[in-house]
Amino acid sequence: MASALKMARGTKWYVLAIVAVLIVAVLAPHADSAERSVNRSGLTWASGAYPLNDTPAGAAAFGAWRGHSLAVVDAWSPRATWAQIVDPAWLYRRWEKTPYLMAFGVAMLPENVAGVSLQACASGSYDAYWRKFGHVISSYGLGKSVVRLGWEFNGNWYVWEASDPATWARCWRQIVISARSTAPGLQWDWDVNRGVSAGLANPELAYPGNAYVSMIGVDSYDWWPPATTAAGWQAQLNGEQGLNYWLAFAKAHGKLLSVPEWGNVYSGPSAGGDDAPYVQDMRTFFAAHAAEIAFECNFQGPRFSSGVSYGPGTLVPRASATYRAEF
Repeated sequence: MASALKMARGTKWYVLAIVAVLIVAVLAPHADSAERSVNRSGLTWASGAYPLNDTPAGAAAFGAWRGHSLAVVDAWSPRATWAQIVDPAWLYRRWEKTPYLMAFGVAMLPENVAGVSLQACASGSYDAYWRKFGHVISSYGLGKSVVRLGWEFNGNWYVWEASDPATWARCWRQIVISARSTAPGLQWDWDVNRGVSAGLANPELAYPGNAYVSMIGVDSYDWWPPATTAAGWQAQLNGEQGLNYWLAFAKAHGKLLSVPEWGNVYSGPSAGGDDAPYVQDMRTFFAAHAAEIAFECNFQGPRFSSGVSYGPGTLVPRASATYRAEF
């Protein structure tokens, strides 16, 4: 009798285990994007893009065009008001239940709200907004996304410019602490602009500490200087605050490096234009450091200062063909 009861119990738990596995299998398609296979790109690192029309259909089409699916997709929430930053429902609805790891550019401060400041942020005045931010993004199944909080803060073109780096770092920590209380799985990308920029010459002064950062990011387009010559590429790679500088910084802090924005720039000051060797050089960099790269995203954008799209009708046909062949 005792052995029979033990067998029954064993059978019961075996059946329950099978049921649990089946439940997980059914729910898997609805899991947070970071829990899915991040590296869907078929490359040795997680490769992605900002699709030109900023839609899942556009992401799928771009992946089909290049012959490898995207693993990561860049997106940005609006930033005029707190409501747009905290609850961009249309954006989250667009990307929920898609197979990509999402990398969201999120403003630290709204651009059209009078009186906001990094000082108030650092003192905790906006904590309630960030707790709501975590709750909202989690409610759409995006609670393990990458948050590029206050990206390119070393430049002087955003309202969150780190002109006071110590205060900026305290603001970052306050935001992360608050958002983690409602979305503990978010990944926080501390993301600089490559090179010595006009806002903060030494971005390391604004580093908030390893406990508050998931990865180190650097945005690196083909300009300032363009990589149209060997010297230009070496300046991007090994120059002051170049790609290798930030790779070494990431390694020293036990973090992976992301390159959330990179691409050809068609026109404007110092633009590289249709620079196919630049694309090949970036590919070589990613491949050489695949184990140290969190992800990279090519920016498929307008033709002036923020990258240029590839594919049919591109303004950079040589660079486009190289990208398609190499990525």
